[in-house]
Amino acid sequence: MTLSCWAGRLVVFAVLLATALSGCGSSDGAGERVAPGTSTAAPVPTGGAGSVTSIDPCPASGEPVGRGDGMPDLELSCLGDGNPVQLAGLTGRPRLVNIWASWCGPCRDEMPWLQQAHDTGGVDVLGVDSEDQVPAAASLLDELGVTFPSVYDPKNQLAREIRVITKPTTLFVSEEGEVVFVLPGAFASYNEVRELVKTHLLVDLQ
Repeated sequence: MTLSCWAGRLVVFAVLLATALSGCGSSDGAGERVAPGTSTAAPVPTGGAGSVTSIDPCPASGEPVGRGDGMPDLELSCLGDGNPVQLAGLTGRPRLVNIWASWCGPCRDEMPWLQQAHDTGGVDVLGVDSEDQVPAAASLLDELGVTFPSVYDPKNQLAREIRVITKPTTLFVSEEGEVVFVLPGAFASYNEVRELVKTHLLVDLQ
């Protein structure tokens, strides 16, 4: 084999290796792992879903709408009030569904922007706390002042259903329950949140 052929193969191998290392799947810890928050402003719950009192109640859901392009037929418990939420039954409002975990650095970074979007009232935000421990999740939410609701998904069921391995991942869901766009990875800024919401959900955020 010529020297030029070996050189070409080495370049291809280097590119493939860099691509593999640039993203992490759920099985090996998507995103950068960080230490748990140290905020003591509120008691840290020791229970499971339904024990996080610092966030809003989850939205009421109806029966699954049965859309092939919609959310999976999956019921998860609300972190805030413990009520069951049928993801495929969430309709009536444009929504961002954000898969996150307390140990995920990029999840932490983008949460204030999701909270800002939630505060505008123009779009609903629902977090999906995945592969996590409730006390650590509650500590992070309290530390960052996050109040948008989240459901608890300890077995990573939603990510498996939609076949994503990256945390965070955000699903853009229309009023009719259609998943119109999926963003793997974190938002780069609040402006990006606004731009993508306008493009895919046709909503102007402040």
